[in-house]
Amino acid sequence: MTEAKLTRAAIVDTAITLADESGLDALSMRRIAERMNAGAMSLYRHVPNKDTLLAAMTDEVSRRNPYPPADGQNWTWRDRVRIAAEVDWRLYQEHPWVLFTFAVPRYNFGEHSLIVLSWLVEGFTELGVDTREATRMSLSVWSYIAGVALQEVSARLLPGRDSNADERSGLTALLDGDPHWPTPSALAPLEGSGDLTLLTPEHLLESGLADLCDGFESRAAR
Repeated sequence: MTEAKLTRAAIVDTAITLADESGLDALSMRRIAERMNAGAMSLYRHVPNKDTLLAAMTDEVSRRNPYPPADGQNWTWRDRVRIAAEVDWRLYQEHPWVLFTFAVPRYNFGEHSLIVLSWLVEGFTELGVDTREATRMSLSVWSYIAGVALQEVSARLLPGRDSNADERSGLTALLDGDPHWPTPSALAPLEGSGDLTLLTPEHLLESGLADLCDGFESRAAR
């Protein structure tokens, strides 16, 4: 690739593609350079180090996945929480590595992350809370979405996993009525119930966010 075509944006785009394919552990300046048919040292003219690259990748993913404009939509604050969950859930499916970079202070909250944070904060102010409290609520929502999403994509993030192994968790086996170990007394009513909705990420996301929102509303009323 010629120097004229080797831009910061092109490097970030290639890095995102590689991270989507192989995860962050496989990401290196050398691999990016090979994919771009360029010399590794030439990349450093545009991106000085890997930390800068990861921060740029994270903010670029935020830019590509904005929350929709709220003007004229008459959305409630609960609508915004639902929409944020839909957008973020899709984002984590497409770019699971972002779960890690969003959790690192030096990589998260770039320009576009702050824009989507502002969109969610704006919704929570409808509860009559101040900006600080609305921001705390927004970060709680994001943390919950990320936590449930991690359960959904974790297998893709673990290298060398045995695809032939029994993937049932201890709780799944208990719900199936085939517990791996003696069932603790408080969980005994669940044994053999078959209620696997308890472990469905989409169900956990919807029900957990509803509980969070109920708590926010109660807190604001106080």
